[in-house]
Amino acid sequence: MRVLLLVLIGIAGLTALAPAALAQRYDVEPRFGAGFDVATAILDQNVIPNGPSLGIRGRVALPVNADVSVAASLGIGAHLFEGADEARYVMNPQASVIVTLPSRRSARYVLGGFGGFIPLSDGGGGPSIHAGYGWAIPLTETSLFVEINPSLVVGEREAVPVIGLRSGVIF
Repeated sequence: MRVLLLVLIGIAGLTALAPAALAQRYDVEPRFGAGFDVATAILDQNVIPNGPSLGIRGRVALPVNADVSVAASLGIGAHLFEGADEARYVMNPQASVIVTLPSRRSARYVLGGFGGFIPLSDGGGGPSIHAGYGWAIPLTETSLFVEINPSLVVGEREAVPVIGLRSGVIF
C-alpha cells in the first residue's frame, strides 16, 4: 500500500511540476485527450476485479520537444458484466513518456511509464508499469487516437498482466 501511495504522489508531482519547468524553457501548448477505455486482466487473480472493465480516461500531455511529451492521465473503469448490483470500479492513474515516431499521414507513437490500479469497491490493486503503441489520425483541429497499452500490475502476492485498449479525441 505504501508503494501505491508513493506512485500517486509521484504522478501528482509530475503533473504539478512539469508544466512550470517546461514553461520556463519555452512556450508550451498542452494537449488534452478524452476517450474510452477497455481493460482486462489476462489471468484469474486477486489483484484487480476479474473480467473486462469499460471506462473513460482523460490525459494531459506536455511537449518536451517535437518528438517527446510527458503525460498524466486518469481512467475510471467499471466491471459491469455481473450486473449493476455487483459492479466493481477501478481507478487507473498513469504517468507516461510519449515518443512520436516518424510517419507521413498519421502520427504513430510509443508510450511507457508507471501508474496504479486502485479498486474502489474491493481490496487489492497495486502499482503498475506500462508500455504501449498508438496511432493518432489528424483532423482539422483535433485528432482521433487508438492505442493498445498493456500493463503489469504488481499486487501484494502476485503480478498480473492487464491489456488496455483505448480510443478517443485529442484536443
